[in-house]
Amino acid sequence: MPEIQLTGISTGIDTSAIVQQLMQIESQRLYKYEADKIGEEQVRTALDELESNLNSLDSAVGALSDGDALRAYTTTSSDVDIATAEATDKAFEGNHTVVVDQLANAERWVQTTGSEYSEDYVGAGTFIYSYNNQETTLTTTDTTSLDDLVGLINNDANNPGVTASLLKYNDAYHLVLNGNDAGSDYEISVNSSNTEVWQSDSSFTTGSNDASLSTVLTDLDQFSGTLVGDESITITGTQHDGTAVNASFSVTANTKLSHLVGEINDAFSGTATATLENGQIVLTDHTNGTSLMTLSLSYGAGSGSTTLTMPGMSRTTEGGSVSASLTGFAQADFTETQSAQDSRIKVDGYPTGADEWISRSSNTIDDVISGVTLHLHDTGSIQIGLTRDIESVKEKVQSMVEAYNAVITFIEDNTGYNEETKEAGVLMTDSTVRSISNNLRLPLIQQTSGFLVDVDAFLMPGQIGLELDRDGKLSLDETAFDEAVAEDYMGLLALIGADKSGSSNSNAVNFYGASSDNTTGGTYDVEVTVSGGAITSARIKSEDESTYRDATYDGNIVTGNSEFSEDGDALYPENGLQLSVDLSQDGTFNAVVRVKQGFAGAMEDALDRILKSTSGMLTLSQESIDARIENLEEEIEDEKDRLTAREQRLQLKYARLESTLTMLQRQMSAMQSM
Repeated sequence: MPEIQLTGISTGIDTSAIVQQLMQIESQRLYKYEADKIGEEQVRTALDELESNLNSLDSAVGALSDGDALRAYTTTSSDVDIATAEATDKAFEGNHTVVVDQLANAERWVQTTGSEYSEDYVGAGTFIYSYNNQETTLTTTDTTSLDDLVGLINNDANNPGVTASLLKYNDAYHLVLNGNDAGSDYEISVNSSNTEVWQSDSSFTTGSNDASLSTVLTDLDQFSGTLVGDESITITGTQHDGTAVNASFSVTANTKLSHLVGEINDAFSGTATATLENGQIVLTDHTNGTSLMTLSLSYGAGSGSTTLTMPGMSRTTEGGSVSASLTGFAQADFTETQSAQDSRIKVDGYPTGADEWISRSSNTIDDVISGVTLHLHDTGSIQIGLTRDIESVKEKVQSMVEAYNAVITFIEDNTGYNEETKEAGVLMTDSTVRSISNNLRLPLIQQTSGFLVDVDAFLMPGQIGLELDRDGKLSLDETAFDEAVAEDYMGLLALIGADKSGSSNSNAVNFYGASSDNTTGGTYDVEVTVSGGAITSARIKSEDESTYRDATYDGNIVTGNSEFSEDGDALYPENGLQLSVDLSQDGTFNAVVRVKQGFAGAMEDALDRILKSTSGMLTLSQESIDARIENLEEEIEDEKDRLTAREQRLQLKYARLESTLTMLQRQMSAMQSM
């Protein structure tokens, strides 16, 4: 009988290969999910690269969005050894003659007698010194050495700005007191007794925080009401010798705490110095010892109803209550080797008097020539020149052009179809990307917001040399740019970077201010009604709207609707727009208010709509891609789990088949052997 062959494990049938082939067929859906995920990840990567390019454009545009900051100047000095200068956007072209008569110095005092060794004891006693009208008292013991005294001065938490050191001369060590600041205000004195100090019993505050010198009085928590024009503050008291002090000054909407401090100093005629420390007025006598100095402040509301709560003043340190007693360290034991003095200059021949000078406490002077900081190095006469730095503006515009073209090139490369490779760009079907391109192009081709024909020199970027070609690429015609600079330099800067500057056609309703972030550039119609010297109603709308919206008002200031969406976006274009109203006459007043925004600011706004972290177009697109990738990852994991279970079932199925075939094969073998 011929041998019967039944295949199985022992017959060479590769059931593992069969399972693998079946699983390949079963895995088609998994392969599709994985391919889709790769595609979505490629889109996400492309969007990230686009975001990087857009951020670069945002930085380049940001450098252009403030027209005032674009007013750059180069400075020259005829002798840099005497003085150098630097200019801000507040400067103006021109030349200035500067004569430096003296430089500001810091003060220095040296002990006359000294000690043989630095380790010599100075003995027990009290050492009192002052600097910049701030006094410090130190106590020594029997074992305090000269070295220790230097450490006590330098490490004292109340040190007002003096550095102590030792000078060895003629085999003796002398204590040296060096002022850390230059200027006549920073004098050092060694006192025989302590100095009188008066301090307010409470602080001036704004929003519960200590006020600063720059705080306007009407912004203080202690102020309420609306000024009418005849308010005042009166300063009374006595000087060190008992001479009466009585002075008043007017309070206006621009009066600051620095003005109050200055008026107190003027009232005391140089016999005492007032400062503001942690919101509190501090008055320090210039003469140590027993003092008759006093100070009181009062506010007069005039014919109005305002209130300004003035703090009470009281003596915190009694003059002459502590005496200096350290032997060998009295004022007479020191020699002044360098006097504290101010720098002195004349600018363009002013002041005209031979003995008259502009004095400052520093060799860096930034408040004499508008927008210019002078750095004094030596005495003498020089010429300082300021010229427009047109090249810096042009370079910033060119940087924007390059960043813009980088974005457009990237979008074209990733949304187009390559005829050579027969491949479509990874972002070809993304409508958001095409919308981004359109949003960026609009500020370059439309009339700039708030600019008018026959009023402004330039209305569109193309008029200053910025041109878009048929491929959407931007270029700068430098010749046209230079011609625009020559025609109207300030008009060119405004077209580029006017930052919500404004104007009004009404004498009764004037532009006061606008929010750089929230106010939309453009033209607004305004209607304000005044009755009895107060605003009774105010309405605003943009020129292309048919319906007015109510505005808020406080005193003579009208503010546009300031509501925001949940995403933090202004709901209405007039958000942050402020107008001042003349309350001297009653009636209903209409005004057309223009808010200018340069094309750079408009591009910044467009980029903000694209890149905003919560609701930006690109951000939402990225989040959508991330959600799809996450869904695909879940689908892939679910499919892998299904395939794993399917493979296990197939393996078990073929294992059972092989087991059955093996058993049959054994039975056939047994039958053949019979």
